Parts: sequence; C-alpha cells; structure tokens
Amino acid sequence: MKIKLIKVLLIGILYYPIFGIAQISSKVAKSYPAHIVYKLDELNSKVKLSEDKQIKIGHKLYTADSLANISLVKGEPVTQLKSYYIIDANFLKSILSPEELDRYGYMTDRDNRFLAVLIFSTHLKLEPTQISEIRRLNDSVASVPKMSSKETIRIYNKKLQRILNKEQYIAMLKTIYHEQAEEDAQKDWSKIIKLQLVADKNDKSQYVKILNYHIAKNAFLDKKADRYDKTKRDFLAKKMALGEPPLLVHANILSEGTYTTNKYSSIIKYEKELELTKSQIDTLLLKYNQLQRIKLENKEKESTAEAPKTVPSEYENIAQILNPEQVKKWLIQKNKQAAKKEAQKNWEQLEAEGLTKDLDKDKTLTEFAVYQLQFLVTKDRAMVYHTQENIFMKRDIEKKKPELLKQLDIINQKKSQNAKTKQALTW
Repeated sequence: MKIKLIKVLLIGILYYPIFGIAQISSKVAKSYPAHIVYKLDELNSKVKLSEDKQIKIGHKLYTADSLANISLVKGEPVTQLKSYYIIDANFLKSILSPEELDRYGYMTDRDNRFLAVLIFSTHLKLEPTQISEIRRLNDSVASVPKMSSKETIRIYNKKLQRILNKEQYIAMLKTIYHEQAEEDAQKDWSKIIKLQLVADKNDKSQYVKILNYHIAKNAFLDKKADRYDKTKRDFLAKKMALGEPPLLVHANILSEGTYTTNKYSSIIKYEKELELTKSQIDTLLLKYNQLQRIKLENKEKESTAEAPKTVPSEYENIAQILNPEQVKKWLIQKNKQAAKKEAQKNWEQLEAEGLTKDLDKDKTLTEFAVYQLQFLVTKDRAMVYHTQENIFMKRDIEKKKPELLKQLDIINQKKSQNAKTKQALTW
C-alpha cells in the first residue's frame, strides 16, 4: 500500500512543482493599501514570491499608484490611468528571476508551449542550449502577428519538434495535458466508486493506471492543436481506447450506452442479473478488447491490399464463457426491448391495414411481444449452440406465431410480389 501511495505522490511532485499555495507576508499586508495587497496576492497565486520580492513589487505598485493620482490631478484622460496598473513581464523583469518570469508568463497564458517547456526544463532534461534557444523564440513571440489559438499552438509544436528530441517532445505533451488528465481520471474514479467496482476506494494503484491512460491519450490526440480532422480524430480516439485499463472499460460499459457495441459488452451490462463471476467478467473484458482491436485493424486495412483478419465468433466464445442458464438470461435481457419495438411495429401495421377493430391493444401488444421475444431468444440460442434441437425449437416457435401476425405475413408477401411484378413491367 505504501508503494502505491508513494507512486501517486511522485506524480504530484513531478508535474506540479510550481502550483503551490503561497501566502502574502503579514508585513506586506500591513504596509500597503488594500488594492495593492489584492494585486500582490493575485500575482503571488501565479508565482510564489519571497517576502523581499513582495515588498519590491508592492513598492513599485505604490509608486505607480502615486503617479496615476498625479496624472488624475493634472486632468489627464481617465483612459490613460490603465497604463499605470499594467503588470506584465516588463514590469516584473527587474525583480523576478528568468525562471520566475517563465512561471508567471505560463500561468498567464497556459497555451504558451515555449514557457511550458521552460518551466518543466528539469523534468524534460533540457540542455542549456535548448533552454537558450526556446527562451529566444519565446522573446520573439510578441513581434509575431496575432493568430488563432490552434494556429499558434501548431507553430509552437513545429518549432519545438526541431529543438526537442522525441522523448522530450512526448514528455512535454504529457506534462501539458496532465491537469486535464487528472480531471478525467477523477471523474472516472468517482464513477468506479459509485458502481462499487473496487473493494478499497483508497487503493490508488488502479487510479494511477487510469490517470496514465488519460495522460497518454490526451497527449497523443493533442486536441488543443487540432492535429486531425474529426473523422481521423474519432478513429484514433477509438484506437487509444484499446489501451483503457479493464476496470475503466468495465465502468464505462455499465454506465454508458455507447460502450455496448458488441455481445461481450452487452453481457457485462447485465452482470448482476446473470450473476457473473469475476473470472467471467475478466474474460469478457479481454474478449471485448480483442474483438474491438481486430475490427479497428481491419478498418485500417480497408484502403490497402492487405487481407483483413478473421473476426472470431462471439457466439462460440460466449458458449464457452457462460453456462446455459446465464445464456438464457442474457438472451432475454438482450432481446427484451427489440421484442417490444417489433410488437409495436406489428400493431401499427395492423392499424394501417384496418385490422384492429374490436382488439384489446394492450393484450395484443403483450401477445406479440411475448412471441417476438421467444422467437429472438430461440434464434440467438441457435447461434450460440449449433445443435439440431435448437434449430427445431426455432421452427416450433414459428409454428406458434399469432394468427394476426400470420395475416400480416400474407399481406406483406402480396405487396412484395406486386412490387416485383410492377418493376418487371416497367423494364
């Protein structure tokens, strides 16, 4: 447990060496007017200042305030007063160190990737020549015409790719997206706790895996730079999702309909009703991942001459993972809504054909839904278990089809034949 906690603490130390909470000195608080102390506190939240530097900046602000008051007495325009209260790099240059100026600049503009690299230079293991070149580039930013945020970030990326090696560049992106990854991981962890998927909510070993996944995903996609068009980005996001820790996949399947994209996930969706064991869930999660991986690999091969991989039969694997009673429960849960929709569709067609006179709607819908569910379950069971018995059961169910549905079948067959005849005549 100690090792797990230390791992989490190290991440915090590694990525957040500059964002500590700093206090204004009591001496400073008593020495200056409230509006100056407020300005100092605002600045101190971006850069942790020593008492000596707080005093120097306070004195500079006090002087600027005095000059502003003189300007006002002289009758100069009120619009000119703003210039006395601007706190920027030029204002701070004589007091802060280059490293502190970098921190202040980054906290003011979190999209400035030159400054991001500079403040994390130790973590990124930058050489002095790299630091010097990046600082030079940052100093020249002010003279560059204003562009959109995404265009600016792409320029940062282009220039940094020439200066940093591959490992440094990837580490830079991971650092930039660490805060976002923390937010994503916290949301996921809250969901996992709510679903009661971990025995000990204080055991952060799984949390660290989820956090690392989000860091890698966010860094790779680099959405702030808008590196890919939507189609490409969505595909890559699905590809990255293959690296989700199983615990997160499990939580997402239970809480988000978008994850029920194959039969393995649809079984996990009903894990309580089926009374799945941990071993069964782990196997289903593994099969889920393997299937999604093959589908994505085949999608990539569509534009090439390479033959697609064979997609393994989900039904055959399910027959090995679940017992017959679990298969039965799953097929009922899986087809329940589809049976109701089909029954409603049948009723609407009866209405269109004028065949609902003297019928009890609720009773008829129930009869249709029961039949449709039996039919769908029996049909799927034949896919799971390839036996003659299941094939015969499907035929037996079809023989018990309600008379009204048989009438609809005859009507639909006639319509289909008439449509074919009409099409043949037009030719």
